[in-house]
Amino acid sequence: MKNDNLRADRDDLDDFIPRTTAKRDKSLVRQVAAGVFLGGLALWLVQLAATAAYTKLMLGTITFGG
Repeated sequence: MKNDNLRADRDDLDDFIPRTTAKRDKSLVRQVAAGVFLGGLALWLVQLAATAAYTKLMLGTITFGG
């Protein structure tokens, strides 16, 4: 075991074609920002509708049944 060669052989890099480094645009950042904004807007609208319904219920202006 003393003379075992435990090092890995290097791969031949002759057939290796480097990947072209394409400039990544900020589309993912924009999608995340738009999702956060639209999610916050939807949450605000739901909260506004729930608050309005609760207010009408407390004031007694909503009648159930007729």
